[in-house]
Amino acid sequence: MKDNNMEKITKMVKAVIFPRVSSKEQEETGYSLDAQQELLKNYSDKHSFEVAKAFRVSESASGKKQRSTFNEMMAYMDKNKINILVCEKVDRLTRNFKDAIFIDEWLDKNENRQIHLVKDGIVLHKYSKSQEKLNWGIRILFAKNYTDNLSEEVKKGQKQKSKEGWLPTKPPLGYRTIGEKGHKVHVVDEKVAPYIKKMFDLYATGNYSTDSLGDKMYKLGLRSRGGFRVVKSKIHKLLSDPFYYGMFVWKGEVYQGKHEPLIDKDLFGQVREKMTRGSAPYHNKHFKELRGKIFCGNCGKTVTWEKQKGSWYGACKQCKAQLADKRQYIKQENVENYLLDLIIATAPKNERILAVLNKALKESHSEEIIYHETQVQSINNSLTRIQQRKKVLYDDRLDGRISPSEYDQKIEEFRQEETDLINSLSKLKSDNTEYYRVGIALHELALRAREIYLSKKATVEERRLLLSYSFSNVSVLRGDIRAEYTKAFQFLIDWMPKVNETLELTKDVENKQQKSTFVPSCPILLRG
Repeated sequence: MKDNNMEKITKMVKAVIFPRVSSKEQEETGYSLDAQQELLKNYSDKHSFEVAKAFRVSESASGKKQRSTFNEMMAYMDKNKINILVCEKVDRLTRNFKDAIFIDEWLDKNENRQIHLVKDGIVLHKYSKSQEKLNWGIRILFAKNYTDNLSEEVKKGQKQKSKEGWLPTKPPLGYRTIGEKGHKVHVVDEKVAPYIKKMFDLYATGNYSTDSLGDKMYKLGLRSRGGFRVVKSKIHKLLSDPFYYGMFVWKGEVYQGKHEPLIDKDLFGQVREKMTRGSAPYHNKHFKELRGKIFCGNCGKTVTWEKQKGSWYGACKQCKAQLADKRQYIKQENVENYLLDLIIATAPKNERILAVLNKALKESHSEEIIYHETQVQSINNSLTRIQQRKKVLYDDRLDGRISPSEYDQKIEEFRQEETDLINSLSKLKSDNTEYYRVGIALHELALRAREIYLSKKATVEERRLLLSYSFSNVSVLRGDIRAEYTKAFQFLIDWMPKVNETLELTKDVENKQQKSTFVPSCPILLRG
């Protein structure tokens, strides 16, 4: 084909235009997609092209979306036998060698195909001169370099942001992002956060699988950002995300976040243990109180329950040690009675003991409670000071008062100090001081345990919750039951001897007082 033939365009040939701009351009120069589309439309009219369709791309769209639009455009042109593509310039058409090769191959398949790069003044076709192809190749190279450099800058910015304690990407459900581009931070979403906290609390009880928890949270009101039910896989991902207790993972490294945690590390650990151990129950129409809560004392696997002659029996069906012998089943009723006896053992025997316990807890641990609160406040003040120092340090770096290496070294020291303080704070929150506050409520729960569990009105879920509050682990081996109290109930067990000692002292004092105030009856008075 001769060059003069290329310049002679058939009247009203159909063409596709491809406007593509970056969001940064739109913000800084007001150069919008509409403005570029008008430019390409005017060029098409001038060359007698009939614009069949415009495929618009904003670079604020994801890479996947941009690729999808490009592929959709090329498929549309092939299907409708459109041979003319009009674009502003090379870096608006493509910024990678893969697309460039695809475009070259597309042009080579049909001598009527043309690509018009308006601002570059290039018209590409099968028979383009070597100089035009060189210009095309050089511009592709520069476009690729621009993309690579931009990617490097983005990665550097993300790494720096993660070092400063901020997740560089969108946060999980329960948080929202505020601030301008380059200065965005994640804060608690007050509307969603309570649901996330509830989700962790419920899963930690061992009463839910991720699937059944999804149903439960949907009924309570939790929705995805798109307004839909949070599916099983997403529930699992959320429960596994350390972001909720203050940490986050970026590019394989773990960082201490500056965002506000929704849960403490202990609760996250309980949930992780349930997930990795496989102790979350499998829910079906035969869902029972002990399903997923009792483990084999030998291999640690979950005990399987089955109904025989109207009663439920459990045994480990995976344990090789038990398979070697005759498998021993244990009746659900026997397990329940054993556990209820253990719960009731923590309960005060009467109202008087409860009153003594109440007074002892308040008086004996008032100093510990004050000390605990003082320590928490001190750690929070230290964390605030570190954040302020990091901000000053960042300003010093921007102003050139310190070198990048000095900045990195000091930031690492601050990060380590923050981690140590947060670990100390987590330890304080999980110590016995909290049990001093809730001891009476737990004792009252223990006192009514059998009444609650055996009530006809009690649901399976309520019975399972009672067991979850009371025991951290229950195992069975050859008919023997072994149970471990939760930290709260173990604390109460350890405290009962002190309460009994207090009662004995109180009785001695009362007996002495009665003896000292005894007045013998008067015969005269008796005679009336």
